Amino acid sequence: MKIPSSRRPASAELQELLTKVSRSSSVVAAFDVDGTLTDGGSTYPWLAAVGGRSRTLLACVKLSPQIFLAGILGGSRADQTKERTFTAILHGLSEDHVRVVSTEFAARHYRKRLRPDVKAMVDWHRSLGHKVVLVSASVEAYIGPIGELLRADAVLSTRLGVTPARTMSGHYDGRNCRGEEKLSRLTTWIHAQGLEQEGVAPLLVAYGNSRGDARMLGAADLGINCGKLGVLSRLRRYPELAQVTLALAERG
Repeated sequence: MKIPSSRRPASAELQELLTKVSRSSSVVAAFDVDGTLTDGGSTYPWLAAVGGRSRTLLACVKLSPQIFLAGILGGSRADQTKERTFTAILHGLSEDHVRVVSTEFAARHYRKRLRPDVKAMVDWHRSLGHKVVLVSASVEAYIGPIGELLRADAVLSTRLGVTPARTMSGHYDGRNCRGEEKLSRLTTWIHAQGLEQEGVAPLLVAYGNSRGDARMLGAADLGINCGKLGVLSRLRRYPELAQVTLALAERG
């Protein structure tokens, strides 16, 4: 049973699907990070940590018209602007420096910004033997360590290029892990792990909070809206996290 993403499920439908998920050992739980697993965004504070506050602020001021427009238009414009911002701040920095600072940043961000309600869902899935995967447009340098803290089975996130001199290029290594790319990388990972049984894919439960997660939630057997915008959310057609939490509490 898969609930159509064009409407929110009735309580009975949601309960039925949660029962199916809880009774299956073949489940992948995919979690977005910024705004879903953690409160707020992480890209700017991470850039300030690795590149320095002054350098980061100056770059963002210079690129502010493009950043503003990218926030409105989204899509490829947002991907390109994000890469330009990364290049302006990160280009030439030592890979070792970025790795060390990113690991320290990940620990602080996890400790201060982790959402207990979403962490509870991670723990629920892990208690049932499900695979837990972080799927994020944020940078692997610090999303990877967050995944280790959560004991996630995999981290699929945006990778950055490194030059032969072991300095950061600032460019993407591959594509920005947003929208269709999230679903593509998640599907590829599921196949590579051999999780399909006799050609049948595992049940997919996806957690997100923004339009960048819509494709992943749309392909899931159960997509869960972890955003806080209510009727203004781009994901308002999906059951909200509070609705799912309540349904699980009612099951006992």
